[in-house]
Amino acid sequence: MLGLHGPVAAGLAFCLFHVSLVRPLSASTPFYPTSVKQQVDTFGVGARVGLKLAGGRKVRGSIESVDDQGFLLSDGERAARRIAYDQVAQLRLAERAYRAKGETDPDAARRVVVSLGVGRHAVVKFGGLELHGNIQAIAADDFTLLPDRATVPVRISYSEVRYVEKNLSLHGTIFLLAVIAVAVAVIVVAGTR
Repeated sequence: MLGLHGPVAAGLAFCLFHVSLVRPLSASTPFYPTSVKQQVDTFGVGARVGLKLAGGRKVRGSIESVDDQGFLLSDGERAARRIAYDQVAQLRLAERAYRAKGETDPDAARRVVVSLGVGRHAVVKFGGLELHGNIQAIAADDFTLLPDRATVPVRISYSEVRYVEKNLSLHGTIFLLAVIAVAVAVIVVAGTR
């Protein structure tokens, strides 16, 4: 059994490497103050965000106000903190999914769609429908989704969205299931010897 630890570890490392390819790559390009400002403007006042500051410190909170040099971030416990755009190393929306509780919130739905970005695969529930597909365009009042196995894109108003979040594509799901099956098979074979 001791001789199998190497192959089991190699198999699991192989599986983990391939699973990491399925996940979206993190933004390794540096943020520039103008792109941070554009992102803050796009998310808008009220958005809950997570920041990594240039010094490495991480902070979370809601955007209270925005101006040309920076924005006010409130964590709800202390006074709002002023953050200059050039202090931000990374900015992301705190919530990567939107689910309507009662009435829809078009601003919250728009923030999630913007955070996902063009080209990402998403699941969207609206008007009694559920669609899975790639986001093709993002506008101020709506976005365009090309549903899986369809040739005609669908335009969806943020005011109609009941639920939206990132979703693995069919190919990504199949690949992930295959990787998991290989990992389980390696573990079972290792356990039987």
